[in-house]
Amino acid sequence: MTGITVPDEVQGLFNDFKLKRTPHFAMFFKIEGDEVVEDTEMHVPKEGSDFDSILEKLDESTPRYVVIDFNYETTDGRPADKIIFVAWIPDTCKIKDKMKYSGTKESVKSAFVGIAVNINATDMSEVTVEEVTAACNKV
Repeated sequence: MTGITVPDEVQGLFNDFKLKRTPHFAMFFKIEGDEVVEDTEMHVPKEGSDFDSILEKLDESTPRYVVIDFNYETTDGRPADKIIFVAWIPDTCKIKDKMKYSGTKESVKSAFVGIAVNINATDMSEVTVEEVTAACNKV
């Protein structure tokens, strides 16, 4: 436990996202001071975006929490969608940031009720469309 909190406002943003009340395909969150806050500059809109739009926003030296409204096809061919939580904590980020984000991850997951799939990604190969689809089909 790191003492970093997830404010009610951020939980409300996630709930709106989960209920499809936002124009976002993916929302990014970061730790600022002792709180998890929305990273508004990083959001990916639903219109005209694909999964690669999310990957382009990830930086190899900056951790983030990402929630994605992910549409995929099940193993038996049905269309489906799930809310995905990605803890992006790259191996190349600062040790202090790695510890802070890793230690706060469970608090964020607990605050974001309704996450269907949790992915811990330390490099780009762990957060490809194929990996996320495979994780969705396991659940």
